[in-house]
Amino acid sequence: MGKVAAAGAGFVVVIMLFIGGGAIAVVQAVFGSSSSSGGGMNCAPAGASATSAAGYGPQEMSNAATIVAVGKRMNVPEQGWVVAVATALTESQLKNLNYGDRDSVGLFQQRPSQGWGSVTQIMDPTYSSEQFYRHLLALPNWQNMPVTVAAQTVQRSGFPDRYGKFEPAARQIVGAVQGATCTTSATTGGWTTPTSGTCTSAFGYRGSEFHKGLDIGAPIGTPILAANSGTVISSGPASGYGLWVRIQHGDGIVTIYGHNDHNLVREGQSVQAGQPIAAVGNRGASTGAHLHLQIEANGQAVDPVEFYRQRGGQLCR
Repeated sequence: MGKVAAAGAGFVVVIMLFIGGGAIAVVQAVFGSSSSSGGGMNCAPAGASATSAAGYGPQEMSNAATIVAVGKRMNVPEQGWVVAVATALTESQLKNLNYGDRDSVGLFQQRPSQGWGSVTQIMDPTYSSEQFYRHLLALPNWQNMPVTVAAQTVQRSGFPDRYGKFEPAARQIVGAVQGATCTTSATTGGWTTPTSGTCTSAFGYRGSEFHKGLDIGAPIGTPILAANSGTVISSGPASGYGLWVRIQHGDGIVTIYGHNDHNLVREGQSVQAGQPIAAVGNRGASTGAHLHLQIEANGQAVDPVEFYRQRGGQLCR
């Protein structure tokens, strides 16, 4: 296979895609120029009824929604979405795995040594989906192939007949995520906007109480992204926060994400900037669905808005 193109460098645009009925509405908050592979797209299934299908849960459905959203953006017909989701079900059970056979990683278990991209690129579900579709679209008459044949021609697996077994589940999942809400992560200097929403409560004193973070209001289930690469040092219940994730970054920086509906990462796990780590919720000492974003520098809470501003970014618009 030919060497795939590397993701574009530089600043990335924040884009929200509301996908339904074939229409795509775009809302942009501009940091700079955009690239199709420059920021990871992260999707939440539409509505509580779409958080599971065919026996798969929120994490898998979010990944499937990303695959479908990328296919829509690339004008891939619906049959291609089914082929892609069936492939990811076969290869990884729709989990973004950082391990696999030989050097295989990601949703599609693509291999850096076979020209699919770097490990970091392949671990981005948007990038890996784009690469899968590009190879699929290069196949003559792929739309008339059985799902298992189309998938095998792209993947070149040692087990060519296995993809067809997942076609029924793939069709159920594709149907369930049709109305997904997706965001492409905005990055600046490695720091990613952790969720889409409206800033509702700032860092600092609220009466006599000091608020150690920034509250970003968003619907329950909205994806929460890792603000930067690092290691998860906590993932679970926490007093006041309900359910939280804490990530250790370099230079003494720790980010905290609180009131989560559910978490997608475990303690000790390495994460990449823009990787989905949780979903917005209303747990703990919370009066409405939102993300509590807290940033600590050497153990001291700092203003997240100022922290991003100093790095050329913007959290509240």
